Amino acid sequence: MTRFFGPSRREAAARGWLALALGAAVLSGACHRETLDSFFYDPLPAPAGGYQLSTAVIPSYQTLTIPTPDGETLNGAFISSSGRRADITVIYFHGQSNNLGTTWPRLEYLYPLGYNLAMVDPRGYGLSTGTPTEAGLHIDEVAIRAAVLALPGVDPAKVVDYGRSLGSGLAIDLAFTDTPAVLITESAFASIASFVNDATYVDFPSSFVSQSSWDNLGKVPSIPSPYLLFHGTADLYVDPKYSQELAAAHTPAGITQLILVPGADHDDVPETMGLDAYRAAIQTFVETALPAP
Repeated sequence: MTRFFGPSRREAAARGWLALALGAAVLSGACHRETLDSFFYDPLPAPAGGYQLSTAVIPSYQTLTIPTPDGETLNGAFISSSGRRADITVIYFHGQSNNLGTTWPRLEYLYPLGYNLAMVDPRGYGLSTGTPTEAGLHIDEVAIRAAVLALPGVDPAKVVDYGRSLGSGLAIDLAFTDTPAVLITESAFASIASFVNDATYVDFPSSFVSQSSWDNLGKVPSIPSPYLLFHGTADLYVDPKYSQELAAAHTPAGITQLILVPGADHDDVPETMGLDAYRAAIQTFVETALPAP
């Protein structure tokens, strides 16, 4: 039986962006090659008046303000452990078109694990200054890690890097330069080149280029950290085969577990999997690598 699905909001937005970009190029008579970067990053600013973050699950948080060596200022939050495993800290990197406010529900999913949680918007997102580029985001990753490790009670030997979608590139890139205790990605891509070629429902014109590469597939073989990957089998935005390729590339370097979630799309892996099962998978993997003292 053939099933037909209408476009998701993400699909519709992407197709609309592509149509606008192509139309602008035609109207302007531009001879230069169009860039993919503005679509790929799509930074979401904070709402007017700032964030109104729920305290229904997470009772309190510490605002983080992090200066970068090149003059930007990053904004985010540090959420102290509820007490169960205060020795473990997760640094979470969100996806495109997101910020601290839209990512807050994801942090609420993780909070019952009892770990410290840190989420800082990279440049251009939320209340953070600047414009995202691959080089700039690398500066942000390093600055975020350094700031989190400097907080009281954070154990540098028990840091988990977690990246979702675009954030998988940041998490993998950071793990490549500063080895975490555990690496986790969700809905990860292999590289910008693979994303453009066949990872998405959007058919990018051959004239489109990117100043970014984000070669995740080239980096994971050099990351010795235990690596947990989640990917939905119904992801029409980033093909699940890329997480399979990342898992296969990492296996010689260290412990690897790939969880393919039947029926999940790009954005609803935890919900489709079930939040209890999602948390249990993370807890088992992380705490096998980092048993209680």
